[in-house]
Amino acid sequence: MKTFANEMIPGDIFHPSEIIKDELEARGMRQVDLINQSGYNKGFISLLLKGERNITTSFALVLEKIFEIPAEFWIRLQKNYELNKALIEIRDLKNAS
Repeated sequence: MKTFANEMIPGDIFHPSEIIKDELEARGMRQVDLINQSGYNKGFISLLLKGERNITTSFALVLEKIFEIPAEFWIRLQKNYELNKALIEIRDLKNAS
């Protein structure tokens, strides 16, 4: 049985933090500016920008304030990343068997 999700497995994915880094660069901001404006600690921001933490709903609301980009955009990026990552993992498991 063919499913829609199996037809849409991406070849490559990127963590939403890549978009945050692009926004910081485009605005001439640094990591410390994001730390100061967000109220989140250095450890969280550092791990997030490395792709080791996810964008939470609360942090999406903070990003909306800082970048004036809707929280829904950030949440959608994170959810799409998680879905695509899972689809790739499932595909790779199937190919390994």
